[in-house]
Amino acid sequence: MTSEISFSHKLGVIVIVTSLTFLGGMVLHTYGQSQVNKAPWYGKEVFREKGCIQCHEVYGEGGSGGPDLGDKKFYGTYLELAADMWNHFPKMFHKMQKTGFEFPSFGEKEMEQLIAYLSFIRYIGEPGSEFTGRKLLRNKECIRCHKFGGEGGDIGPDISAKEEYLSPLALVESMWNHGPEIMEHFQAYDISHPEFTGNEVADLAAAIRSYMAPTILPSGSFDLGNPENGKQLVREKECLRCHTLQGTGGDIGPDFIEMDLNYSVTQIAGKMWNHAPKMWQLMEKEEIEYPTFQRGEMANMISYLYELKLTDEPGTVSAGSTVIQEKRCLSCHLLQGEGGNLSKDLAAIERFDSPLEMSAEMWNHAPTMLEKRMEKEIQWPALTSRDMANLYAYLQSLTPVSEAKK
Repeated sequence: MTSEISFSHKLGVIVIVTSLTFLGGMVLHTYGQSQVNKAPWYGKEVFREKGCIQCHEVYGEGGSGGPDLGDKKFYGTYLELAADMWNHFPKMFHKMQKTGFEFPSFGEKEMEQLIAYLSFIRYIGEPGSEFTGRKLLRNKECIRCHKFGGEGGDIGPDISAKEEYLSPLALVESMWNHGPEIMEHFQAYDISHPEFTGNEVADLAAAIRSYMAPTILPSGSFDLGNPENGKQLVREKECLRCHTLQGTGGDIGPDFIEMDLNYSVTQIAGKMWNHAPKMWQLMEKEEIEYPTFQRGEMANMISYLYELKLTDEPGTVSAGSTVIQEKRCLSCHLLQGEGGNLSKDLAAIERFDSPLEMSAEMWNHAPTMLEKRMEKEIQWPALTSRDMANLYAYLQSLTPVSEAKK
């Protein structure tokens, strides 16, 4: 992508749909191990290449044999999604055999990339409605201070005359940076602080763009954030003076881990804006400097907070041993001289880099496992996310660190 792209606002919808899927450089964590590039953008390619799109639709693109993943969004952690896929395997595999679809196997990092993409579908969100947004410009009283298409007030700048293309996040970022000044105008002109729900931020941005002349789209305008950069920003912006994170920080604001962030990035940004007046008052009282954001910083911070909700707690070796017994893994696998001889010795399995890499190995092995279980008339082992985490901890304990993969 070049540094600047000129285009007409009539192409806005196309740009939104394609650009909102670009999340390059997303870095996520796995139990404190080495960081793995699991950019959802790459996960979308895995989703296509493995044929998932032949049965599953995402925002109007894809088949109809399985659930619409844009409509039936997933809410949970990475391992909860991995467990759902595992539990769904027998039904999906039988359907693939009937339709002639090839069974997809996954490389070491492909499962991680796919899980990241599916987990971030709800975060990406949907494009805004220009029609709804135009009504919001009046209902939220934006037009009392700003001009849109030549109509409106002169208190604030004519946003529709700006040269740079306005993404929903850029809109909230700009509003936030000018928050105290905006609040003064609200008080002077008896205007209520506008709050946003649902998709209203995206709708509002779509409406504003509809008034804009052909403009410039700076590179990165629709990047939705890098969690690793956001982690640093949470500390730099002194968020932990008020908020708690993993046992560290203040008790004035809510614990970041406890916050409900099962929303799109623009919805989360809208919630931050809604919360701003109360936050500004507390910051003034505590003599904390008001934080402003450079381009993209708000997206980085939000992506980090969002990612916190997706990360699973580590499992335990003892609970993993129980999973091995309860799920009857030793009916086929050998372990310390006991069990079956139909599959790998669990102690000889190469050490995994992450629980999701273990999930990929299990998935690739699933057709053979299903066949053997049916022969032995043993029920398919349904797993929870805790089962997955505990199983990973147990398998890791069987392999000496010296034999870990380089």
